[in-house]
Formats: sequence, C-alpha cells, structure tokens
Amino acid sequence: MRIAFREEKLYKWLAFAAFAAGIAIRVVVYLQNRNLMIDEANVARNIYERGFVKLWSPLTYEQYAPPLWLWLVKASTLLINMGEQALRLSALLAGIASLILLYLILQQLNILRSAWYALVLFASGYIYIRYGTELKQYMTDVFVALALILAALRIRITDTKPAKFFLLWAVAGSIAVWLSMPSVFILAGVGSYYLLSYHQESSLKQAWPIIIAGTVWVIQFALYYLLILKDQANSSYLQNFHEKYFLNILPTSLKELYRDINLLEHILGDASGFTFLAKAMHTVLIAWSCWLLLKKERTLFLLIVFPLILVLMAAAANQFTLISRVVLFMMPILLILIAMGLDKLLQLKEWFLKLPVLAACTICIVNVQAFRFFTTPMESEQITDGMAFCNNHHIAGNAIYIHSGAVPPFIYYTTIHPDKQKWQTLANAHRLHWDTDYAAIAQSSPKPCAFIFTSIYEADLQKINNILQQNLKETDKIEKQGCYTYIYTGK
Repeated sequence: MRIAFREEKLYKWLAFAAFAAGIAIRVVVYLQNRNLMIDEANVARNIYERGFVKLWSPLTYEQYAPPLWLWLVKASTLLINMGEQALRLSALLAGIASLILLYLILQQLNILRSAWYALVLFASGYIYIRYGTELKQYMTDVFVALALILAALRIRITDTKPAKFFLLWAVAGSIAVWLSMPSVFILAGVGSYYLLSYHQESSLKQAWPIIIAGTVWVIQFALYYLLILKDQANSSYLQNFHEKYFLNILPTSLKELYRDINLLEHILGDASGFTFLAKAMHTVLIAWSCWLLLKKERTLFLLIVFPLILVLMAAAANQFTLISRVVLFMMPILLILIAMGLDKLLQLKEWFLKLPVLAACTICIVNVQAFRFFTTPMESEQITDGMAFCNNHHIAGNAIYIHSGAVPPFIYYTTIHPDKQKWQTLANAHRLHWDTDYAAIAQSSPKPCAFIFTSIYEADLQKINNILQQNLKETDKIEKQGCYTYIYTGK
C-alpha cells in the first residue's frame, strides 16, 4: 500500500513537472517573437482591414478561419496593438489552457498513472509549441475539442435537469461551431455519447434535450457552411492543394495504399514522435485502447474515437484535409488513447515488467527534443533579417525586389506593424508575382540591387538565382532558415 502511494505521488509530480515545462516553453517561444510567416501575415492583413462585422464573411488572401476566433484576435489588437505578440496571444492562451484541459480529462477518466506521459508529449511536441505561438486557429481547435470532451464527461444526464442540460449544450455547441471549424466532429461524438447513455439508462424517450441541442448545432453549421465554407471548401485551389492529404478509402494500387499509410503515420508522428519505437508503441497502445473502449465502454468509444472515424470518412470523401495542422485537434485525443493503454500496463504489479515500458517511454520523450527552444529560438520566415541586411548595405527601396512568397509579410512589416517606420526606406520595394520574369529584372535593375525570398522551395530558389547570375554578380548574401537575401551588382 505504501509503495502504491509513493508510486502515485511520483506520477502526480511528473504530471505537474510536464505541465509546468509545457507552459514555460510556450511562454519562452512566444517571447522570442519570431516574424510572421506568409499565412500569418495574410491573416493579420484581414484583421487590420476589416471590422468585426466583415470578419463574418469569407476572408481574402487565401485564408480560412472561424469568425469568433477572428473576433478574439481582433479584440487583442484593439486592446494592445497590431504587433506579433498581440496577434498570437489567443494561440498562447489556448495552448496553455489545453494543457490544463488534457490533464483534467485524464483525471476524469482516472488514468493518472500515465497522465504524465501524455502531458510530456503534449508539452514538448514541436507542432503543439509552434501552433501554440502562431497566428492561426489550430490551437484554438485543440482547446475547443478538449473542452467539449471534458464537458461531456462532467455533465451527466442523470445529474442535470433537462432544461438546464439543453441550455448548457445549446450554448456550448453554438459557440464551438463558430469558434472552431472541426468542432462539428467532436459535437457528433458528444451527441452520440449522450444518446447511447440515454439508451443505457432505458430512457431514450427523455433524450429530447440533446436531440434539440444537436438540431441547433446542425442548423448553425449548415449556415456556417453555406455562408462561409461552401465556396472555399470546393474551390479548385483548395482541392488541388490538399489532394495529397485526402484518403483513398478503397486503394486500387500499392502506391495509393502506401500514401494512405504514410499520411496516417505522419499524423501519429506529429502527435507523439517520429521514431520507429514511438510510432510502433503508440500504434499498439491506441489500437488496444480503442478495442477496450469498444468492448467495455462504448459510450466513451463514441465520445473519443467516433470523431476520429468521422474525420477519416470526411477525408475519404475529399471534404476534409489530413494536413497535420488542420487535424491538430485530433492529436491530443490520440494522446488520451495512448495514456489509456499505458495506464493498463502501469497497473502491473511486477516492476520488472514495468521497467521496459517506462524505459521505452523515456526514450520516446528524449527523442522529441522540442525543449531545445528554451535556448535555440524557433524561427520560421525571418523577413526582417533580410530587410535589415538591405538597410545595412544602404540599398534603396526601388532597388529591392520582394519574391511573391515574401510579399505578405513585407506588407505587414512596412504598413501594419507598430514599428513600420523602421522600414519606411524599403516601403517602395518591388513586390513581385509568382510569374515574374527574373531575366528581364536582372537586365534592367538598378545596381546594386537586392532580392529577398521567403516561403520558397529550395529548387525554385536555385533556379531563380541561376537566372539572376547570368546578368548580375553576387556580392553578399544571407541564407538562413526561411529567409534568403542576395545583394547583386552588375557584371
């Protein structure tokens, strides 16, 4: 009994340490204040150019985001400013709150022996840290998904008056629909969870609160789809861009089968680690947990696993992409399933059986390595490094050429950012298009001149540089992650 108590205390302290480290790394990366990347800059432009009402209409610059999330970001900018940290504040808060919610769910499910492991993976995973400090809605999706699951676990049909039950879920579901696009999958799980709970209580006739609340959700999602999502979801641009992230539900060749496997494998890798050990162990734990839930806890199966099945079905119908950032909301659910399976193993009494499991968990944690951002800044597309480089070389704005992928952040830093005056000498730089004729520019550009690139494939960058060097001589350059800047003079 004493050993069990000491073991329980150890697991509790490990969970607390993971929670604290997760908050700390997010705050540190947030304060590093990396540049906005292309998609973030385009979201910022929408926020800057629109009032609250217009944020309920489809966005421009190939951006897609739920209106209530846009309202949160807009409110932050009005209260603070249009700087990076104000724009990313909602992501930071959602990331920290999600850590809390994940622990509370694990506690509610009584799987505290393994809570520490799920929390460490969530606290230190690169994808969770990145989108917990980035101007995109994906960490809010995680927060909403976990909040809905926790609410379903805590709001019991036997302990809540029908009218109150309906009101709680009508409001919660309505907010979720307009705050997080993929919340519809989680709400489907919530509705199914309650319907089966009513059935098990032999009171299916009394299920009207969740049926009416679900109808409210469906009506609102239909409005959301018709008013905002329909044209975007079916656009040729999106269909082409996400084609490789759709599932082949019935693969007709080994190539299609391998693509499906690689796609799912990549999601699992982002969620919990890319090493062979991590993917193998976590796949077994997830499959085992799903089997146990289906066999013994079917209500929980509907709440936790059914939304994942619906996502895969939507991806097979080319209606939902499995690109990692879009399915980020699924990943903590995978961590819950991993924790469930691990908890069963840690219930073994024999320490010699537990030790290999704990050793494997430790190896998986060490291999994540995302805590390196405590000392090494996380960077994406540092366009301001290129702009400062041009300033240091006294290159006039009309002699600077901004690659099409760098145009959105360039616009943000020269026309929107609170410190935009710092870059006014560059504001009249040439903003290039994707089909720009670089050979013509090389022949007619002032000398010296500069070219700034971000959000570009290495092969495309090399191709452009080869064209430029046929007419220009490179005199200086910086090449770092996400930003490439070259100074040229005449030959």
